[in-house]
Amino acid sequence: MRGILRLLLLSCLVLVSIIGCHHQPTNVSFTHRTPAGDCQTVRHLGGETKVCGQPQRIVVLNPKMLDILLSLDVQPIGYAEIFSNRRGDFDRPQEQIPYLGDRITQPIANLGMSSNPSLEAIIRLKPDLILGDIRGNQPQYGQLSQIAPTLLFDYVGNNKWQDSLQAIAQVLGRTHHAQKIIAEHDQQIAITRQILAPVVKAYPKVLMVSSEQLNSAINIVTPLDFCGGLLEDIGFKLTTLSISEPKNITQPISVEILPKLDADLIIVQGHNIVELSKIKNINNFAKTQLQSIKKSWHTNTLAQSLSASKKNRVYFIPTYICLGLPSPSGTQITLKTLQEQLSPLAKKVNFD
Repeated sequence: MRGILRLLLLSCLVLVSIIGCHHQPTNVSFTHRTPAGDCQTVRHLGGETKVCGQPQRIVVLNPKMLDILLSLDVQPIGYAEIFSNRRGDFDRPQEQIPYLGDRITQPIANLGMSSNPSLEAIIRLKPDLILGDIRGNQPQYGQLSQIAPTLLFDYVGNNKWQDSLQAIAQVLGRTHHAQKIIAEHDQQIAITRQILAPVVKAYPKVLMVSSEQLNSAINIVTPLDFCGGLLEDIGFKLTTLSISEPKNITQPISVEILPKLDADLIIVQGHNIVELSKIKNINNFAKTQLQSIKKSWHTNTLAQSLSASKKNRVYFIPTYICLGLPSPSGTQITLKTLQEQLSPLAKKVNFD
């Protein structure tokens, strides 16, 4: 039974990766008022949707939409997680929802898994707006649209959250909030570029990979990935399998390829699927997610043969941030993590 559950949960991770696997042009436009009165027509990746009045009861079907809503100072009434086999509502969101729960002011309904939310639970909430993901929620789009106006956007990928943010802000009458969030994002990028400039100059080539266990699966992360894109935004150059432009956010490899991809720095996105499925308390969330891959990396002969490993220039970040939170908060968390981990290296470079 445990093996079946693990296989099921692993397939969920693959699904999340596929969500942003192919780079697509964004097809989101801002809303316009119709002559019929207080209604807006929104063109999004699911089609065109009319939203009337000021939405008050909003459900979100993934962490990215949750973060965008919270960033606009709007509280949801229901939420679907990327990984979830928990029962019951999020009655203690600050303990149950990674990175975002402390900004939720009251218990919210658990709608199940992002890619297959409970329609019955959504109906019971009587929402007036549903926010989801084009790849994960397109199969249910017709049914969701019958419940309430439904807007679908890109999920993972570099900077795609800005289009989603602006479209949602327009619907909610919070365009000023969105402009402020984007300006803060640009400022954070500029500050991080300045802080880490010595590191970028001394160690420009970065290999970013994603894995739970090196002997089971490993992927190279490309600039199309959220975290990969942020690395390039602050000046690093990501190592990839070929010189041609990548089409996917990740490229699968075997561990034997690692020595051919040696770089100045290595950043590993790590995850623990089983632990993700049974989150009861988010204390030590990052430690729990990274424990397995750190052990795997430090005990793997090929990984330890890389010059970055020998020189202690390998760093770790939870995959959850890069795939689950390609959003305003994900930016803040990633840049803060990079500053904390790489600033000592910047001081060393300056001293030398």
